[in-house]
Amino acid sequence: MSEQESLQTEDVDQQTEAADQQTEAADQEIDSNRRTFMQALTVGAAGLGVAAMSGNAAAAEDDEELSEAFEIGGEALNLGGTLVVGDGGYDTITQAWDAASAGDTISVHCSYDAEEAGEPFPVVLDYEEKEVMLTGGHPSGSVIDASHSNQNVIEVLGRGMNDYRNNPVVQNLKIIGGDVGLRVRAAPFASFENLVFYRTGSHGVCIEGYTDPDSGREKGTFGTLFNNCQTWSCGGDGFRMETNAMSHGTTFHSCKASANAGVGFRLRGYINEIVGSTAQLNHSYGVEARYGKASHIEGSYIEGNGRAKSYPIEVYAKNSDGLNIHNCYFNGITSRSTSHSHDNVLRAINVHETDRLSIHNCTARNYGEGVIATFDCVDPDFHASSHYTLDAGRGLFATDPVGHGNVRARTHGMIMPSDLRDVNGDHEGDTGYHIGGGVEGPAVWREGEWRISETTSL
Repeated sequence: MSEQESLQTEDVDQQTEAADQQTEAADQEIDSNRRTFMQALTVGAAGLGVAAMSGNAAAAEDDEELSEAFEIGGEALNLGGTLVVGDGGYDTITQAWDAASAGDTISVHCSYDAEEAGEPFPVVLDYEEKEVMLTGGHPSGSVIDASHSNQNVIEVLGRGMNDYRNNPVVQNLKIIGGDVGLRVRAAPFASFENLVFYRTGSHGVCIEGYTDPDSGREKGTFGTLFNNCQTWSCGGDGFRMETNAMSHGTTFHSCKASANAGVGFRLRGYINEIVGSTAQLNHSYGVEARYGKASHIEGSYIEGNGRAKSYPIEVYAKNSDGLNIHNCYFNGITSRSTSHSHDNVLRAINVHETDRLSIHNCTARNYGEGVIATFDCVDPDFHASSHYTLDAGRGLFATDPVGHGNVRARTHGMIMPSDLRDVNGDHEGDTGYHIGGGVEGPAVWREGEWRISETTSL
């Protein structure tokens, strides 16, 4: 090896040794920080345990520097911004709300008993005052039982269009009894998750309109998310949206409306979604959509609704332009007692006066008259070949899809076989199949008229 090569090798060895020393020093620093963190956590936890067991506030003060996020003592339990309602904490949710500051969490413990504590209903969460989350631990254990009351249980009031960043959050609770389980007003982009509403006197959830008393301005509730929420045996609708609530862009994800006295999901407003959810055994429709645009029902289980209807139907829509029903399972069995005398639900989907309806990739069984019926609809697209009927029944269509006032009834975008002489195409290049006037064949709308390629029989 030359002298120059030897020097280069020595330089590389020195650089490698320096890099190893830096790595070792960094590892020692990380390990030291980890030990310091764990020691602080351990001492803080120990201080918390001693204070909790002895009830002596001085024990907590000894470890104040290490566990100052925890505050023990006084009349209620406050753990780093979490106000506990139940044994050792606040008696009522209302008391905790009054004591809370913006950014706090109110946690309902399993020991909480609303009647025994004298909870004043409704519990009003006024997000114009402060931003506080209401939560439980698990819906089976954190229960707000208002069976003794005829008042609403929880009322959420937001700031409407004044502040889109102030998003109410309620989660992980079971709500029993009362009138309306959850009343929501002027609360855009609110989040409601892991909630169970059982045997409320009226609706499980109701989204209502709100008029600001100071400005007179109408404030809406839109962009709301309901995730894994359940309404069960409620005295009114499961989930209800009032027309004046401006409840656009509401999403029901993995929700369930079961055995309610009214409608399972009552949709109003624009582009609302029911995704991966269940509407089952409700006394009225499983889903009702009216006076809205672009509502969407997808991947949902819909079964045995209309129990109190003389003419039972699963999904009913009217004036609901752009309604999409995709990839759903429908079962018309009547597995519970009903007020009607039919062996099965009569129809899965009944739609009136709706433009641009789309029904695609659904599976159905056990319907007395058929799966789909439409009346006075414009450009409904049934995607007929995409559906799967699991029994002979009455077939896919309960009524003639090209009759009953429907205009340009389609399947997979093409107008179904019908007389096109008095029908204009929707757009240049629109296609259909014409039957009438002694002429039959595929037709294309071109320069204001139908151009037909006449066919012959095989």
